[in-house]
Amino acid sequence: MPAPDLGLRIERPEQLLRERVVDVVREAILRGSLAPGRRLTERELGELTGVSRTSLREALRHLQAEGLVESSEGRGLRVAVLTPEVVGHLYDVRAALEPAAVELFVRNASAEQLAALTEARRFDDDTGPEEELQATRVFYQLLLQGTANPILQQMFGSVDARIHALRRVSLRAAGRRVKSRKEIDDMLAAIQRRDAERGAELARLHVLEAKKAALGAVHDLETFPPA
Repeated sequence: MPAPDLGLRIERPEQLLRERVVDVVREAILRGSLAPGRRLTERELGELTGVSRTSLREALRHLQAEGLVESSEGRGLRVAVLTPEVVGHLYDVRAALEPAAVELFVRNASAEQLAALTEARRFDDDTGPEEELQATRVFYQLLLQGTANPILQQMFGSVDARIHALRRVSLRAAGRRVKSRKEIDDMLAAIQRRDAERGAELARLHVLEAKKAALGAVHDLETFPPA
């Protein structure tokens, strides 16, 4: 017979409040609503999110561990600012991880996952920069899912989150958006042929070109900071 209802059942939300706050603030950083260098005060974030300072502190500690938030010279926290040195380190790590992700995708991904990856690149010349940026983000999320390797997903995801905030700026460089699109599409073509070696090499070359554009963008931001 079923156990009596003693009123002890705990209803657990799908996601803890702290995790929801992390997701909301992270997304605001990635889409540029919270720009690099912007101070993050508990008071302002509390007004924006409507959650307690305790939840905000926990969320900000998590984002600080991800590298999206950093200390601001004794003035609390701010959205992380990517220096040329940090950008170089990030892309050097990505140059090792992205080819590995391509190789694992080719080896492990199902036909359905390959179809989804292909679909993520279906846009035309009328697609706006923000839409294409989001499509690129989805492409890499699908690429990582297809690797079937949670450790790589975690490592790559952390690096990509920090790079994504800069990608919006670096793609404004003359000709970079078109060139980046071709690099990713060529990489996808190799993946579709299940050519792991060629796909990995194209991934590495894409990262190296992206690194050059990113370093140029950081230099421009330092030389001509936004008003």
